[in-house]
Amino acid sequence: MDIRKIPPLIDSHIHFVVDGMLTNEAGLLHIEDELLKHGIFSVNDMGHKSGIGLEAKKILKGHLDIKSAGYAVYKKGTYGAFLGKGVAGKEEIKRVIKDIADLGADFIKLINSGVVSIEGTGFVTGGGFSKEELKVIAEEAKKMDLEIRCHANGDKAIRNALNIGVSSIEHGYFVSNETLHMMKEMDVSWTPTIYALLSFSSTLPFVERRYIEEVIENHLLSINYAALIGVKLNVGTDSGSKGVKHGESFFEELRLFQKAGLSLEQILSAACMSKDAIAEGNFLIVEKDFIGTGKIETVFSGGRQIFFRQLF
Repeated sequence: MDIRKIPPLIDSHIHFVVDGMLTNEAGLLHIEDELLKHGIFSVNDMGHKSGIGLEAKKILKGHLDIKSAGYAVYKKGTYGAFLGKGVAGKEEIKRVIKDIADLGADFIKLINSGVVSIEGTGFVTGGGFSKEELKVIAEEAKKMDLEIRCHANGDKAIRNALNIGVSSIEHGYFVSNETLHMMKEMDVSWTPTIYALLSFSSTLPFVERRYIEEVIENHLLSINYAALIGVKLNVGTDSGSKGVKHGESFFEELRLFQKAGLSLEQILSAACMSKDAIAEGNFLIVEKDFIGTGKIETVFSGGRQIFFRQLF
């Protein structure tokens, strides 16, 4: 038996909702249980129009390491209404970013495009900001001392986001190799969120499903290239969205990283918290093939072994 000790896992892209629907305190506690059961001790909440991620930080304090955007920022009239606060014009941008900062957000979640369309190659639904608007957003976020994590699909939207100094690209479908080199040079990380789109594709008619599967195959090639040139990759599931379960989906995402051709060490680098966590008594005991089995042998928190029957 090939056993190893690894730091706890971090899901870099979740939403504190269930199957796309707003939940209550009991639901938040269930989400926490599912995350801990799967060895996930840290999450980045990417926002909801209710701001529930900020409430989750209070309710789950001391158990999960939660960083939350609270509300995503999107351009009024385009994609993003269910994720946060819409803005139009310089003054509204300034006011909303200040409001989000004052509410205790850990970063700004910016929506700079729509989502992958099922209608044709390379097509992304409408959304995002002009270069001038992006500049204002970057200036205001800097004033609040908040980094920007950016939802962006389509190479142009991704490049525009890079040019204002975002810290991460979320999703990043249809990214070019040239833009991946920009990300490497600018030290911008990438959270490619593969499984959520694959799960969605299973609900589509054959022609649309086959197209999305082709998009995903190209996405996996881009992930492989990103790893090859040294772009920092993050594992993020988009869990909470329809059909994407908290905790369980993390291992689906890891298997897709494997399918992209990444080594175990590359995957662990993208999936785990800092090795410093081990020194603090927070670590997992796993077998070498734990990604395939989806099984964690033992969870330690604060130096104490946690038995799942104590949690669930």
